[in-house]
Amino acid sequence: MMRTLPVLLLVANAGFAAAFAPASSILRAPKSLRTQGVNTVPSRQAPSFLKVRAAASMPMAPALVPEGVPLEKIPEWRKNLDLKAWADEVRAVEKEFRQNQGEEDVKHMKKMLTWSYVLYAIGLATAGFAVLPWNPISALCLSTAICVRWTMIGHHVCHGGYSAQVGVDSRFHRSKFARGPIRRFIDWCDWMLPEAWDVEHNYMHHYELGEGSDPDLLERNSHSIRVSNQPKFLKYFQMFALMVMWKWFYYAPNTLKEMFARQKLLASNRGDNSVVQPFELSRAPGDFGDVFTEMFKLNFLPAKVVFSCLAPYFTAHFVITPLIFYALFGHAVAMTAFANLLLAEVLTNIHSFIIVVPNHAGEDVYRFKTPVKVKSDEFYLRAVIGSVNFRTGGNVNDFMHGWLNYQIEHHMFADMSMLSYQRMAPKIKEICDRHGVPYVQENVFTRLRRTLQIGVGSRSMKVWERGD
Repeated sequence: MMRTLPVLLLVANAGFAAAFAPASSILRAPKSLRTQGVNTVPSRQAPSFLKVRAAASMPMAPALVPEGVPLEKIPEWRKNLDLKAWADEVRAVEKEFRQNQGEEDVKHMKKMLTWSYVLYAIGLATAGFAVLPWNPISALCLSTAICVRWTMIGHHVCHGGYSAQVGVDSRFHRSKFARGPIRRFIDWCDWMLPEAWDVEHNYMHHYELGEGSDPDLLERNSHSIRVSNQPKFLKYFQMFALMVMWKWFYYAPNTLKEMFARQKLLASNRGDNSVVQPFELSRAPGDFGDVFTEMFKLNFLPAKVVFSCLAPYFTAHFVITPLIFYALFGHAVAMTAFANLLLAEVLTNIHSFIIVVPNHAGEDVYRFKTPVKVKSDEFYLRAVIGSVNFRTGGNVNDFMHGWLNYQIEHHMFADMSMLSYQRMAPKIKEICDRHGVPYVQENVFTRLRRTLQIGVGSRSMKVWERGD
């Protein structure tokens, strides 16, 4: 079973990768479905990294009441919202907590990092022992440590959440953290290349949240699954298959594609058209097909790029660590440790999927057809209505959520500390409640159910420009 499960998952995701294909020709729903009123989603827009900075001067007015939409169809909160007054209040909260960030925030981050170290140490110390083919305590400790090193430490440090406090020479400054092969191994050894994550997540996802150019827009990425005629249980199976291996199958290659697209765009704007993108962004996120088909054409560049990105984590976790156990304790213990490392990999993928993907999906969450001026009043509003919080409060609860249970506050003010989000969340929620702005907060498993409903096409997200 251990040997056949990866094969079954890969077979399942061969269709899933195709389902994630964002080309406009594929994203056009079948005529029979379009005429039945099934929601269709626009194709993925071209990368617009350079437009992020330019957006600061975009002359866009907040469309609280869109033209052409009957007034009776507009929700009351949109008609009654004093956007400027609301935005002034949330900016005041940002200013208060930004000014108060200091050594306490850095100490808190290091405390959370220590917790991850302790869990990882327990996981390794117990990895060679098992009554079953694996040790659930070892696997859970390892998987949780791996997950939070990404979602809490790598995530917030790479956003610059502690840069102002630690200074440019610190390893926790965003310009230093996980940069280069040595620091990547020490600071944040995972499937994703940190520099690629910086482009895909920190810029495109955050500044283009829920737009056609947001690479993580689930409703668009799963469009072909949503409109397919497959039985519903097969659609859910594909979502589960992605869940157990999404970090290396979806996130690692997709962030690479966005990084190279950015490099090509930057070069093109300098008049240099010689830069070659190893991948075509019209291919499905996570689709390894272009790697292998290009190899048959004797083009090994895509394979080199992908495998050089995946190799450090794979080597550290599935080669070096089992070899150490083998050298110290022999074959049987090494195989047990290897089984626990494999199980930890599956669990950390599931854990991270559950706390990451539901942050911006659900029938009560908005997506957007138009860009927005960065740091404008509507930018902050979109951060709220395009995001979801889970249960918040308490270091243990927040730790198990990977500190992604403060997604609303994080998308409003991306470069602040975990401690600031924890403390400001009640104030942001109170302001939103008082002004009538939808502030969605539910149990993470309730949000997972709503997310899967979007993924399989049972529900559709709200559309801002439609007047929802």
